[in-house]
Amino acid sequence: MAGYMHDSGYSQRRIMAFVAIIALHVFIAWAFITGFGQAMVAQIVKDVQVSIIKTDEVKETPPPPPKPTLDRPPPVSVPPPLVNINIPIEAPPIQITREAPQPPRPVSIVPQTPVTIIKPLNVDDYYPEQSKRLDEHGYVIVRACVLPTGKLEGPPQVLTTSNYPRLDEAGIKYVSDTRYKPAVYEGKPIRACKDFKVVFRINTT
Repeated sequence: MAGYMHDSGYSQRRIMAFVAIIALHVFIAWAFITGFGQAMVAQIVKDVQVSIIKTDEVKETPPPPPKPTLDRPPPVSVPPPLVNINIPIEAPPIQITREAPQPPRPVSIVPQTPVTIIKPLNVDDYYPEQSKRLDEHGYVIVRACVLPTGKLEGPPQVLTTSNYPRLDEAGIKYVSDTRYKPAVYEGKPIRACKDFKVVFRINTT
């Protein structure tokens, strides 16, 4: 009796499970036919994607900080090696210049007979009239160089001035117009110079 009761309860449970399975299949078929199932599946998929994205966003680690840009160090300049190059330098030829021998200095010959005047001239004839009116008087020393021919070597030169230009010019003219006898050395006429003192004075007599 107990065995029978047990079998009937087991059979009822199986029948109920079978009915539930059939009902579930019927519901699933209906859901697919009406599109409700597709909406539910899409919503389930969307929820799953959102949950996955949110989970990924939460778990996403922040990006690493950018690497600092460091200035490149300047290139190391290596000085070029010092190279000693010994180049033979030809010394310029040494030119030895010999100075030309200087001519010997002329030896002043003291004449045995000096320069003399052949015929003295009258100094008053060379006295300027203007100097007489202005009372210009005095003397001038003039040097004359006489050649062996008796002629002057050049214009006479004033050695000592009379402080009056007119008297100096008159003394030069007087010495230039005078005739001379050349100096003599060892019996021969030679060139020689002589200084002449020409005096200009006013005669009161």
